Amino acid sequence: MVDESGPQQHQQQRRELNRLKRLKRLERLRRISRFRSPFGDPASGSLISRFSLLLRGHFFTGLLVFIPFGVIAWILAIAVSWLWQLQLLLPQEWQPSSFIQDQGWALVFNVLFTAGAALAIALGLSFLGWISKQFLGKKILEIAGDIVQRIPVVRSIYSALDQLLRTLAAGGGQQFSRVVYVEYPRKGTWALAFVTGPVKSKALPSGMLNLYVPTTPNPTSGFHLIVPETEVKESGLRVEEAFRTILSLGIAQGDPTATDTENAHG
Repeated sequence: MVDESGPQQHQQQRRELNRLKRLKRLERLRRISRFRSPFGDPASGSLISRFSLLLRGHFFTGLLVFIPFGVIAWILAIAVSWLWQLQLLLPQEWQPSSFIQDQGWALVFNVLFTAGAALAIALGLSFLGWISKQFLGKKILEIAGDIVQRIPVVRSIYSALDQLLRTLAAGGGQQFSRVVYVEYPRKGTWALAFVTGPVKSKALPSGMLNLYVPTTPNPTSGFHLIVPETEVKESGLRVEEAFRTILSLGIAQGDPTATDTENAHG
């Protein structure tokens, strides 16, 4: 007697796969059918009213989408412009305009020079970072730091920047990467805050935290608070998600549940 359960099971699986494919096609068709014109229903009013509807309903959303790309493009344009001007530092006889008459080849030379300058700067900074991690490099940096510390006005700026950059270079340290909620500026009102580290002052009780509460939509300004750790609540957000929430005025919010899941798997 031949066992027909194998072929029947195979046919059943094929039917199930075909059914799932049909469902996916139907779902795509439903999404296409739900597409709405940005100008609204053509029968809803005049052309002016439909343009007004587009501006009221989608202008702010488009602005939030454009700003991050616009800022990145602006920074890149400044960097490329600065690198492009580096050729002016060359002696006059080395500049392309002195030995290349064709404008097309001069443009090619300028592009290659700019790319080479960017690569040289990147390699130079990387080499400087490598040197700073070696014994001799550390000693040189210590001597340079001691010299700067002797200059009255510059030493305070140098110390603050050095401590800030060392904190950023710690790269994902738990103290810096924590995002918490703190009751500020009054009880019952909560704000996002970044933990920058524990307080190391003997004048204050133990268990105090340094917090940075950024303003919105400009997180580069904010307030420094010193609060007990028992008065903050863990947000479960990453630093990027917290910044996205602040920059978008709370519209683009992170998902603490997803973050906790990722951390558990990571």
